[in-house]
Amino acid sequence: MKFAQLFILVLAFLVIKPASAGLLIEPLVGFSKGETTVTSDGINKDKGDFTGMSYGGRLGYQQLGFQLGLDYLNSNNTIEDSDLESFTSSEWGGFVGFEFPVLLRVYAGYIFSATGEAEDASNNNVDFIEGTGTKFGIGFTGLPFVDINLEYRSVTFGDAKVNGTKLGFEQEYDAYMLSFSLPFVL
Repeated sequence: MKFAQLFILVLAFLVIKPASAGLLIEPLVGFSKGETTVTSDGINKDKGDFTGMSYGGRLGYQQLGFQLGLDYLNSNNTIEDSDLESFTSSEWGGFVGFEFPVLLRVYAGYIFSATGEAEDASNNNVDFIEGTGTKFGIGFTGLPFVDINLEYRSVTFGDAKVNGTKLGFEQEYDAYMLSFSLPFVL
């Protein structure tokens, strides 16, 4: 009987809680700048700098400044000094963060699913798959309704495909993003 009482007590703590803010919804738009490298068998095949626009958002939970949730980011980039001319990526990740009472937020995340598509000068499409990585950010929260964030992302794609055929190429990129977000805590 003690197990049943403990189960009911734990369930009550999980289900019944005081009304408080908690659901975090945060759309964002930003500008990314970084460097991409394509390798095959550990040998650099192509390297270039890129710039582009990014958009996405975060959905999670915030309580007493602590944040936890999922985020999505889509980036459309133009690559310079490379065989690739453009690169579009899509990233899904989890994040944890803390919003300090005064003007500052820090967060970190793990990108567990990333895909990308690049186009070269000959209009060939290359699909990059199996991407994972990390992200770290700091945000200025002093403006009403708007946060200004600076974020660093590092993503490695495990393979590339052209017309469904795996090439054995890896791509990695490191990027900095300056973004503006509208966090709503409901």
